[in-house]
Amino acid sequence: MGFDAASIQQALASSNGNLDQATDALLSRQGSPSNSQSTPSRAEEESLQRAIQESLRTVPLTPHEHAQRSKPTVPRTAAVSKAAQAAARRAATARETVSVTPHSASTSLAIHHPEVRLVPKLQDKSKEEQILRCADRMKASPAAVDTLLRTLSAVQKEPSNDKFRKIDKSTPGYQRSVAKTPGAEDLLRAMNYRLVPSRPNELIIDRSMIDPALLYLGISALEQVKGTPEYQQGKAQLTFTKELATIRASADCSTEEAIRRSTYMGQCPSEPTEGRGALVQIVLVDEVIRRRFDGDDILNDILHWLGGHGSAIPDKLLSRTWTLVDRNANPPSSIDCVANRNNTLQYIGCWPSGKLELLPNTED
Repeated sequence: MGFDAASIQQALASSNGNLDQATDALLSRQGSPSNSQSTPSRAEEESLQRAIQESLRTVPLTPHEHAQRSKPTVPRTAAVSKAAQAAARRAATARETVSVTPHSASTSLAIHHPEVRLVPKLQDKSKEEQILRCADRMKASPAAVDTLLRTLSAVQKEPSNDKFRKIDKSTPGYQRSVAKTPGAEDLLRAMNYRLVPSRPNELIIDRSMIDPALLYLGISALEQVKGTPEYQQGKAQLTFTKELATIRASADCSTEEAIRRSTYMGQCPSEPTEGRGALVQIVLVDEVIRRRFDGDDILNDILHWLGGHGSAIPDKLLSRTWTLVDRNANPPSSIDCVANRNNTLQYIGCWPSGKLELLPNTED
């Protein structure tokens, strides 16, 4: 009842490699049903597995494998056939899995999810799309927007001027305003700026690479960014930071300012001892000032304390140009210094502690 390797190969060929159909074809040729009930031997199983594996191989056989292939096969039973089918199906599945192993994430996605389309990378988009996308990414960085707008406008007006076509990346201004801003340098590259190999800290746009249409688009995109809420809030914060720094440094060069600050501090109530009262912290951009107050002290006492750090600060708060934001509230909320000027710290929520931040007022 046995079938040799040639018969198995012929059956596989006639069924286009379908193992189930090939097995059924071989079994249908059996002449003696009694053999199907016999107990399979180890030799039968080994011979069958060897024949199936050899028939599926696509690589050249070794001399040892040729010798094994030439050995005569022994009859197999229905039980052996069923076991062989299961083993062969597992082997085929394993080979299929290995053969489609992707070489990249995109290949894997294309194989398993053919309907999904990946978003192209920024550098693979058109110059126009790159410029618009980069300008939009910069809208929360007003210093970078203003710097690049001045640069591109200068190139547009005088394209032959070498000074305007070169950007030194090592300057403090570039490092402070542009270097760490997402989209800034990508926008310059989209405008045809390039790095100079001999001068790695210099970006340059060759005269022949200046595209008037791209320049116009870049300038227009940056002008539109200036109208966004993100830019305007960032600009207000930038102006506030500079103005606060100037106010706080004014006492070093002005006797009058020092006297005004001293007057404000003299109007503050005495500070409670350690462990008593409420600890009030106020964030002034990159510095935090701290002082203790009693619960029945009022907001005006905090204004006097702030006046001791800059005599113009109370005026900015009372004119609502600046505001105090309560960071302990969820969400943080502004405190109306005019309406609450005479209210206690406990009333405005600064008891048993308060964390405030001085910010520009962006509310209408």
